[in-house]
Amino acid sequence: MQQIAFYILIASLTIASPGPGVLLTLTNTLNYNFRNAMAGIIGVAAGMGVISIVAASSVGVIITTSQLALLIVKVAGAAYLIYLGIKLFRSVPRVLNNNPDTTETVVLPSAGQRFRQGLLVSLLNPKPIVFFMALFPQFINPQQPFVPQFSILSGIFCFLVVVIHSLYGLFAHSVKMKMSSGNMFRKLNKTGGVVFMCFAAGLIVSALHPYI
Repeated sequence: MQQIAFYILIASLTIASPGPGVLLTLTNTLNYNFRNAMAGIIGVAAGMGVISIVAASSVGVIITTSQLALLIVKVAGAAYLIYLGIKLFRSVPRVLNNNPDTTETVVLPSAGQRFRQGLLVSLLNPKPIVFFMALFPQFINPQQPFVPQFSILSGIFCFLVVVIHSLYGLFAHSVKMKMSSGNMFRKLNKTGGVVFMCFAAGLIVSALHPYI
């Protein structure tokens, strides 16, 4: 295994960069609190684990070299981000339920639903596949068995996802504790919904670019 510390640095910077997964963690924490956001965080990490396996297989080569396969993945990912964006834009912040004067009720999604959200946000984003295919070979020693090295790199990446997204969640939780206005939470939800749809628009443009 070569330059493991450098790999951790690159992986950490990549995970910490804003994207749909980070946005999901932030909005889940603001709406449901940090503990309830953990299911989504684990879902994001599990999705990254699956993607790393795909990237190491022939499926990853097919997806990254076939324009049609990339188009399908990107369009599916964009459709799911649009769904999440609309859902978040129209949602009522759960924090409002803490106010006894409000009659609005918001059902907390089950842990399984939040896990699936995180899982799908990762699986329907083709960018990590390209990232893994470009990154892993740089840190694998061809003179040593591939599977143990791959397992370590993939495990480290998934662990870093949980750690870094948890830090984002703790930050969002600390912000939430300082906020008392329901209107502010509504504005944050609408902003988050718009950002999800902007990510979707970026995926659609990326998907259609080769055909324009």
